[in-house]
Amino acid sequence: MSESPSIEVDTLDDVRRVLAAAPEELRTLGLREVVRGRGAITTLLSVLERLGAGGHPRVTVLSDTTPKRYGDGDVLDVALEALSSVPRDVVFVAPDESNGAVLANTTTITAALGAVRESRPEVLVSVGSGTIVDIGKVISHDLSIPHVVVQTAASVNGFADDQSVLLIDGVKRTTPSQWPSALIIDPGVVAEAPRAMNRSGLGDELSMFSAGADWYLAWAAGIDPTFSATVTALMRKGVDDVLREADNLGYGEPHAVTQLASLLMVSGLSMGVAGRTAPSSGSEHLVSHLLEMRADAASISSASHGSQVGVASVLALLVWRRVRDHLRTGRGHLNLDHLAPKDQVITAFSRLDPSGAAAEECWRDYEIKASWIRQHPSQIESMLETWPEHDRAVEGLLRPAVTVASALRRAQAPVTFAQLDPPPTPEVVTWAVANSHRMRNRFTIFDLAELLGLWGEDDVADVLAEQEGLTQ
Repeated sequence: MSESPSIEVDTLDDVRRVLAAAPEELRTLGLREVVRGRGAITTLLSVLERLGAGGHPRVTVLSDTTPKRYGDGDVLDVALEALSSVPRDVVFVAPDESNGAVLANTTTITAALGAVRESRPEVLVSVGSGTIVDIGKVISHDLSIPHVVVQTAASVNGFADDQSVLLIDGVKRTTPSQWPSALIIDPGVVAEAPRAMNRSGLGDELSMFSAGADWYLAWAAGIDPTFSATVTALMRKGVDDVLREADNLGYGEPHAVTQLASLLMVSGLSMGVAGRTAPSSGSEHLVSHLLEMRADAASISSASHGSQVGVASVLALLVWRRVRDHLRTGRGHLNLDHLAPKDQVITAFSRLDPSGAAAEECWRDYEIKASWIRQHPSQIESMLETWPEHDRAVEGLLRPAVTVASALRRAQAPVTFAQLDPPPTPEVVTWAVANSHRMRNRFTIFDLAELLGLWGEDDVADVLAEQEGLTQ
């Protein structure tokens, strides 16, 4: 089904068939269609009709205040023109006064929800990148209305799932929200985004290698039973094409950017059907979240989420190699004394919030994981005893750090923390890398490294120094 020869309406039937045949128990895919092609944004009215919002539905458009190019005009103006025959309102989400960025925190969401509710929409249309869409997914869930997403950059993979990353007590937390009903990927929109945003998207996409291995690791250790080979295979279809196109992506070539946007879409819906972000969010995302939280606490800007994730993915892959090398020697022994006590966790995160709420939130989540480990050491020990079998499995999920670093470098994206814009200080980087696994109830390669005695101060310094050597 097509609007025109250049516009494709993809009802994701191929993906649905793959999911239906999966041996694992997966959630139902809630995204109904993806509209791709130049001019796709101008078909918004047709999208609403296919969603059953015929006649003259009242539409509220959610956006930030940043201009976004579409040819000689602005993306928001094009969207409003496409909806000119129906009643429509615009709700602008205000940036945080401290750093000028939109934050998905309680204050921002409450204000946006109140403004949207006053307009009494039957459909919500989000025009923006990751944070705006996360807020839109929360609002559409609260109001129980369809949500159409106009993606404005290939910057993150969170456009196509039913989860939103929110700031709760100053801590990044993934929260259930609502599937978008439709996603619009228009090359005339995403290819006009600042190149740094699309390079950021490459970093977010490449997290699948370390995150997928982390997800398998949590399953092998007995902590997370949800690992799905179907989902990991689905996410990786086409990733080699994106790696080959890294140079073109860095220069904003429309085909390469649109290709990345489609792959990010699959990554997002994979997280949705898995019911968790684990397929593409592991140790590398924890590092990025901490860097963002530290910047927010200091009321300063941080680098883009995806660029931080890309850099942290390189680091995570280096840690994976070190742990695997260690376990191949047969000297891997579990030591529960390396688990962090409460005072260590509270001290590590006290700098995030003078009230202590952020530190307590981190401890609540970490304590669940640490308690499970203390109560089930035999399951992790069993994994270590049969490590050669698991090592073969993760070999198929990981990619070498040099491969990911090369793709980022060819796309002109940062490879090290010092290359981020703006760069966090070395002290903040060391703090984030050393403590990231203590903020969340998710078992990653950093947790295993710590339990094996491989995650002390010297280990952190060594792996960061090794990463610096991958810049050329």
